[in-house]
Amino acid sequence: MIKYSEKTDNLRWISPIKNTHYTVLICSEGSAMIKIGFHHFEIVSGTITILPPEVLISTQNVSDNLNVKQVFFTKVFLQKIILKEGIIDELLLLNNKYPPMYVYELNQRFNSVKEKFVQIKGELHSTYAYHLDIIRLIIIEILYEYNRACEYCLLGFEKTMNRNYQLTYEFKKLVDEHFSTWNSIGQYASHLGISAKHLTEVIKEETGNTALQIIHERILLESQYLLKHTTCSIKECAHQLGFETASYFSRFFKRYLMISPNDYRKSP
Repeated sequence: MIKYSEKTDNLRWISPIKNTHYTVLICSEGSAMIKIGFHHFEIVSGTITILPPEVLISTQNVSDNLNVKQVFFTKVFLQKIILKEGIIDELLLLNNKYPPMYVYELNQRFNSVKEKFVQIKGELHSTYAYHLDIIRLIIIEILYEYNRACEYCLLGFEKTMNRNYQLTYEFKKLVDEHFSTWNSIGQYASHLGISAKHLTEVIKEETGNTALQIIHERILLESQYLLKHTTCSIKECAHQLGFETASYFSRFFKRYLMISPNDYRKSP
């Protein structure tokens, strides 16, 4: 599967989604907030971003003037080109310590990467022989460019990452893994080797939100996805999310979103 687009419809989701493909996009104007897994970041002019498959993604504050070029592809598509074993897996294995994006200065390097997206568009609309193989090579080149940029960025990021930031990062990572089974701040604090009070203070200082708010936000995102993109009953959703009863889940959902799970599922 390979597709190119300059539309932004897929970045204006009403509810969280999980893609079945990789998305690589480059932004030359406008902005949007993206939450993917436990990362929350903004794409702006000069940003290159990779959105992996099977990870919960949601967007907010997508500007009207957002201008992006996007390429959608699957790993299977890339694997049809002969490369040293493991190369494609390495290029697609994103370092989860850092949000999956890099911001270029708007200079020659950014324009060079943007031109590769234009080349893919041209090849997709051509009837020349080997056009898909050419596209595969260009995507590989973009992935190498992204990985090189992010390796450099990550070095500086790790040098400046203080202890409170590290704790917040580890906490968010744990929430993404255990939100449906760990129902107290104490469980997260115990795993991190600190007191619940200290964890609460650090999270509040670093994010402006309480630790419990972050847990509840993750539960709500998953519940929105289940209600909109699966056929699970309300009872089954409640069970998957760790609620003892469907009525308890419904009260929780309505308290935050001002709408019942049933009405949310039926909404456009």
